Amino acid sequence: MSDSAPRSEKDFFISYNGADKAWAQWIAWILEEEAGYQVVIQAWDFRPGGNFVLDMQRAARCQRTIAVLSQNYLDAEYTQPEWAAAYKQDPQSVERKLIPIRVGKCKPDGLLAAIVYVDLVGTTRGEAKQRILEALQERAKPETEPAFPGEAEESLEMLETREKPESQPAFPGEADATGVAAAETSTDIENPFLPLGGGIEESHRFFNCEKTLDRVFELLNARSNVALIGEPNLGKSSLLREIRRQAPDRLDIPRMPIYLNLTNAFTEEDFFEDVCTAIGLEKLVGNAFVRKLHRERTEHRYLLLLDEIERFCQEGFTRRIREQLWGIADTKDAPLKIVFASRLSLDQLFQDSYQDREVSPLENICVEENLVPWSQEISRKFIAARLADGPIQFSDDEVEAIVGGSDGNPQKLMQECHQLFNRHRETLS
Repeated sequence: MSDSAPRSEKDFFISYNGADKAWAQWIAWILEEEAGYQVVIQAWDFRPGGNFVLDMQRAARCQRTIAVLSQNYLDAEYTQPEWAAAYKQDPQSVERKLIPIRVGKCKPDGLLAAIVYVDLVGTTRGEAKQRILEALQERAKPETEPAFPGEAEESLEMLETREKPESQPAFPGEADATGVAAAETSTDIENPFLPLGGGIEESHRFFNCEKTLDRVFELLNARSNVALIGEPNLGKSSLLREIRRQAPDRLDIPRMPIYLNLTNAFTEEDFFEDVCTAIGLEKLVGNAFVRKLHRERTEHRYLLLLDEIERFCQEGFTRRIREQLWGIADTKDAPLKIVFASRLSLDQLFQDSYQDREVSPLENICVEENLVPWSQEISRKFIAARLADGPIQFSDDEVEAIVGGSDGNPQKLMQECHQLFNRHRETLS
């Protein structure tokens, strides 16, 4: 991809996850060779010796972006800023800046759920090619006149045989004595109490986090950095992932969100290598990293989301690293803003910050947001929301027993509800 080529000469940027590289290249070939479009795709255009971040910036200037959808794509950390950039240019999809093409079974959520995708799942080569080319047309008007609806080849009256049953079919929406609709068996009923562990990836599964998210973005837009403090399994990791998803639409100053789990980072070098890899920079450590971000602050800004930070302290996340981060995260338009997630408060995490009466490098630029266990009222509302009007319902006694035993821990509540739901479902078999 050449710097000298104006943006208008490139029609499509192909955004994909590495696991779907074959699909991405096939789609790119169809667009260039069959339809005559000009395409930017990492596999062909990001060459050795180039700058990945600048290549991505140029790619984002393409007329439109094609998102190669699969579960791999939806779960990936680095594909989201790519489609989000196109969405931000055309949030109402008037110009169809973002065209998703589904190549694997998946269910887009959040903002992506509202955009109609081209579905290639289960198609032949010819069908897939036709669907892609038809989707790129401004209208779906056929080239020839459609058949006149009144000219049916056979009217119902002329049919010699019919397959009408002798008795009235069961109404599909009518439940039988077990409470399950006729068309629905126990194996069809999905357990709504998921996931059982780890962070929540799907936006529609979030519950009771709106106020915390509002507060986090309020602080980030004001100039502060944020530390999410809370006991295990209160949803810190899930919140970081949701912040990453919402950042493109809620930050006053655009920033590329970067999520990092620090479980496997043990040294200062590990930390900077992970950050540089996520951003797309060559490996830089310490002051070299700081200077690089300062030089490019007008073009690139980042939101760094650090999970499991207590696993990295104290030996890894030294005072020197914190001082360096402070230098590039201390103003509203700084090249970097940070959200930490930790079980411990910052003064407990970084006890060396106050040795010899020195001021903590994070003092005055990082605000703690404490997460608390769910109240019993919130827990009851969660159960009711997940069950909704489904065929399986818990009794009041069952709800109270689970709520009382969960101690306000969302993950424990989820697991207990999951088990109870399965027991109810087994009785329907």
